[in-house]
Amino acid sequence: MFARTLAIAHNTFREAARDRVPLGLFGSGIAVGITSLLVAAMSLGRDRAEVVAVLTGASISLFSLIGAVVLGATLLYKDLERKTIYPILARPIRRAELIVGKHLGLVGTVATFACLMGALALTLTALQKEVTLGRAFGGWIVVGVAAVTILVRARDASTPFLVLAPLLLAFQATAVGPLDDLRHFILLTVALSILEASLVAAVALVFGAFSTPFLTAICTVGIVLIGRNADLLAKLPERTFGSFLVMLGRGLARVVPNLQIYVPPRVVLSGHAGGNAWAYLGEAAGYGVAYALVLLVFAAVIFQRRDFA
Repeated sequence: MFARTLAIAHNTFREAARDRVPLGLFGSGIAVGITSLLVAAMSLGRDRAEVVAVLTGASISLFSLIGAVVLGATLLYKDLERKTIYPILARPIRRAELIVGKHLGLVGTVATFACLMGALALTLTALQKEVTLGRAFGGWIVVGVAAVTILVRARDASTPFLVLAPLLLAFQATAVGPLDDLRHFILLTVALSILEASLVAAVALVFGAFSTPFLTAICTVGIVLIGRNADLLAKLPERTFGSFLVMLGRGLARVVPNLQIYVPPRVVLSGHAGGNAWAYLGEAAGYGVAYALVLLVFAAVIFQRRDFA
């Protein structure tokens, strides 16, 4: 069962790589990174490194969500449109395994982008700290040499990036030198972005199990907007909005996943809010994994009842 699920996840990642999804997201991230350098250069009285770290961190969260919504809305529909769902299910593969495999492949795709973008954010932030070019690009050089060596011999040019991307992030985190609390901020942002994208991907698979890509994307974006404002909906003033809207807002805040925990203020990620930032990450991970598992069960049940005749 586990081997079949991993095979589906691997194939999903390869399809996304062939469609140039991680490359397109990373290209957009590079554009934001260059823009952040320009904004930092024009900022007066602000720490340039902090400006770059905040802007690139926001882009990681944004593009990870975009990738989760776009891929999640089309994953199942592609198999139905191409009629590849029939030979897949004709094999000893359960529909639940297909759902879980698709989800893991999607998360792997987003995680690859997030790690690459995190390495870029560390590099650009280090340059603003006047770190030497050797230290700023040390991780890129080491992992780049390893990537060339591996890709020359590899049959599949996309799969090695599942390991190379987090390896690059780890090398950069240790090679760029002192960044104060900005290093932790970027690393935690990458981790929280992956967790949030995993949860949003599960939401998209629930809708994608019975709907079209357009409706799936619309519904998923709606859930994201509600989830990003869950705390606000739970605290609507009754005098202004009335009892019905207040009850509706509180109900939505309890049912829809609270995505605000994945975009906390910078003081939380920096450990300046009187708590342990890594403990906060653990709580967010537990919440996201539990919620995603429930959503995947719903998606599997809905997909199991779907008739392809």
